[in-house]
Amino acid sequence: MKQIWNVIFSHILRLIVKLVFLFTGKGGGKFANLLAKGQTYTVKNYAGKYKFNVDTTYPIEASVWLGGLYDVVTTKFLRKVIRKNDLFLDIGANCGVLTLVAASLITTGKIYAFEPSEHIRYRLQANIELNPHLKDLVKVVPLGVGATKGQLFYHEDREFRGNGALQPISGTVVDVVSLDEWVLLEPIEKIDVIKIDVEGMEYDVLLGAKAVIEKYHPLIYFETLPIFFKYTSHNIRTIYEFLANLGYRIVSPTAPHAEISFDGPYPANSVAIHPQHADRLKRQ
Repeated sequence: MKQIWNVIFSHILRLIVKLVFLFTGKGGGKFANLLAKGQTYTVKNYAGKYKFNVDTTYPIEASVWLGGLYDVVTTKFLRKVIRKNDLFLDIGANCGVLTLVAASLITTGKIYAFEPSEHIRYRLQANIELNPHLKDLVKVVPLGVGATKGQLFYHEDREFRGNGALQPISGTVVDVVSLDEWVLLEPIEKIDVIKIDVEGMEYDVLLGAKAVIEKYHPLIYFETLPIFFKYTSHNIRTIYEFLANLGYRIVSPTAPHAEISFDGPYPANSVAIHPQHADRLKRQ
């Protein structure tokens, strides 16, 4: 009986969240924790065209079930800047919520989805296999990305299942590569857009991608939630200065894409844009 009630409540809450989104434009993330864990569903029209597996144990997936998408700001931004022939790197792809958004926009390009956690990567791969035509478009890369090649430990946040971080102390051993090393092994001629969501390791990813950034000048969308930088040896300003020294401006992901002060306040995500790709922010 409890299980039936959980399903009924889930569908009622989903309807409420969709109405909230209709009138406010806000997604279902804040409501995800109201759902009972362990419910499984398949969203049939994710990103306008894909099937997507949901297990409400994972808040990211629960928010997809409730609101039909994940992270309204990020989704809207990617839809504005990604073009059909782009090469897109999704670093910290998780279960594929943004990988599939990118896939809905890219038809003749390529997507590389980096996810070091084996059990989360399984969920990412399953979502791709639900949509067979993504097989040639999306390549899952079973690696973490950092400043140098090596190994770190993946540690999942038990309070927010599906979210995790790489650290040097304890967890599950995963292989890590720098983007500068990785591109030497892949037959790529360009990188247009990079999304980085690695719970405070954004600076490490960028340090290990310096040559890539200087060569391709990709648009870079990266997380800058201050909570993830409390215990790092650097701060968000360090990241901004690093990118500015490579010729980038740091702007807000929301229109009109105003420049962000190096001293903050900082948005949840920031955008680094090189003059070579400034026109992308003007697209409707």
